[in-house]
Amino acid sequence: MPVLVLVSADWAAPSRPAPTLLRELSRRWGNSMQCLLVEDPEDAFLDRWAIEHLPTWLRFVTDDEDGEQSELHGLAPGGEELVLDGPWRLTHRRSGALPKHVVDAELGPEAG
Repeated sequence: MPVLVLVSADWAAPSRPAPTLLRELSRRWGNSMQCLLVEDPEDAFLDRWAIEHLPTWLRFVTDDEDGEQSELHGLAPGGEELVLDGPWRLTHRRSGALPKHVVDAELGPEAG
């Protein structure tokens, strides 16, 4: 199952509507995609995934052969803590405030 990670921060103005968008899309997608919100990420996380702008949207798939062994942890759309183990391969990245239809088409369950 693919995972969409939103990296965001309250202090970054373009990030403010992004968590609401993630919650709406998560409800629409149901069980076809896992969603995770990483708010105010630590520098190590930003460096690991080469994040330079907030918000940044990251789409991952599990990949035993080419994936990076790591945990993805943050908040589920409902606000509860969530940790996803696995060898993760980043398949798509977009930065900036994006409209819902772009996130759905480029990063959603039917994307690449």
